[in-house]
This record gives sequence, structure tokens and C-alpha cells, in this order.
Amino acid sequence: MSSFQRILVGWDGSTDSRHALRTAAHLGAEVRAEVVVLAVLKRQSRHEAADEAAEEMLERRREVVAEMTTETRRESFPVTVTLRHEVIEADQTAPALEAYVREHGFDLVVVGRHGVDRALHPRVGGVSEHQVRHSSCPVMVVGSD
Repeated sequence: MSSFQRILVGWDGSTDSRHALRTAAHLGAEVRAEVVVLAVLKRQSRHEAADEAAEEMLERRREVVAEMTTETRRESFPVTVTLRHEVIEADQTAPALEAYVREHGFDLVVVGRHGVDRALHPRVGGVSEHQVRHSSCPVMVVGSD
């Protein structure tokens, strides 16, 4: 039995996060682990209109899940891998990812080396480094090159 039963992939739409998803999916299939793909959206500030902000966030969530689902379908992942998509809101990506790992008992975190797409969260830089330094479980950092 593998020591990896639950694998978390940090998703921001960047090339490296797509590579992290591919890597985690193939590893997950090999060791028969569940793979959760997590996107962290920037929480709306209190200054924004509540109804308008809530509707915009809901729409952005739908877009992110659709993007993750499209990417998942585009790849030829092994049929034995179980993929699940999650979207959460937070003020800061790195601490939110770390807290999610702890709260949900993941055995491995797979993140891209560089986050390029800042549309999901404007402070996405340093997420990989934060995970390596603070994660409660092993972290695999992958790049697209």
C-alpha cells in the first residue's frame, strides 16, 4: 500500500500548474490515490457591493471549475485516477493552501514552480516556496520545462 492516499494539486491556470496536474494524475493512478485539484480565489473585500461581489465570485468560481474540468478532459489521464475539483476563497493563497492540506489530511502536495496567471489571485508569487517551507506533508514542485 502506498503512503500517498490523497494528493492535492495547487491550480492557478499557469503552465506549471497544468504540468503539476498531469504529474499528480499519473502518480495518483499509479498509487491509486485520490487527486484533488484546488484553486484559491481572492476573497472579495468588504468595500465591494455585497450582491454584485457575490454574483461575480459565483461566476468566477464557475469559470475556474470549467477551466479545470476542460484541462482534465483534454489530458489523457489514466482511467484509474480519481480527480476532484475544489475552489475556495481566501485573502492569501499560500496560507489557504497550507490550511486546506492540514484540514483535509493530504499526504502529498503537488504545485507548479511558477504561477503565471494572476487572474485567480494577485499575490500568487511564492506559493511553491511557502508550501515547501510550511507544509505538513511532502511537497512536489514541478515545472513545465
